[in-house]
Amino acid sequence: MAFAVTDFKSNMAAQSGSARPSLYTVDINGKNLTTSFTKNENILCKAASIPASTIAPLPINYAGRAYKWNGFRTFDNWTVTVINDEDFGIRNRMSQWMRLISGQFDGTRNISYGDQLLGTNWFDGDATVTQLSTSGKALAKYKFHYLWPTELAGIPVDWSSDAVQEYTVTFAYDYWTHIS
Repeated sequence: MAFAVTDFKSNMAAQSGSARPSLYTVDINGKNLTTSFTKNENILCKAASIPASTIAPLPINYAGRAYKWNGFRTFDNWTVTVINDEDFGIRNRMSQWMRLISGQFDGTRNISYGDQLLGTNWFDGDATVTQLSTSGKALAKYKFHYLWPTELAGIPVDWSSDAVQEYTVTFAYDYWTHIS
């Protein structure tokens, strides 16, 4: 069967075009202002991803053979790439969020860390990735529930580079939902 480029183009036009990876917004919110990105800081999320979904197979042995059965749904960590601003606002905010979870850098804790300060579930938050159309309309939203930072990557400094500084923040979360 022959393939016609015009058929492909007319089909794409009928579907309003294709989704673009550069048309998205990211909104990251902790339980309070100390752990939330501001509206202006959300714009500095250079890259993120729509989350993956995995169901691990469970092998069941029966009569000398292994049969695969559907297992548990798992959710991999989620990583965003952040453009660093000169006041290190997002980086300081993420570092503070991690301190609220694990205590001071030397491992000590006091009453200002934990439930006494922020209430129950003080360490988690949520995030939303919204895929946009070329007209700016929201096509799909993915919300990450019970999210918290697990890694704040280093920032390389180098005299031979004139690029804008970037770093990644990796988050763990319990699950995500799709909002259409």
